[in-house]
Amino acid sequence: MANFAAVNKALKAAYPALDIEAVRGNGYVYFGGEDGFDKINSIFVHPTCTSTADLTRIVIEAASDLI
Repeated sequence: MANFAAVNKALKAAYPALDIEAVRGNGYVYFGGEDGFDKINSIFVHPTCTSTADLTRIVIEAASDLI
């Protein structure tokens, strides 16, 4: 199961100027924050079956579209 505290810590380290947060949904991950909500598409992964390392990589790649 992905540790969202660790995922969001890595996301903030990768993009410190952005107000963005990965949020666990039911079968997907969506983005919150001023720079995330309605700006980055949801990711259809099952957060309980995806490792922290994999989910971190996926959300950082998704957020890179903002840069």
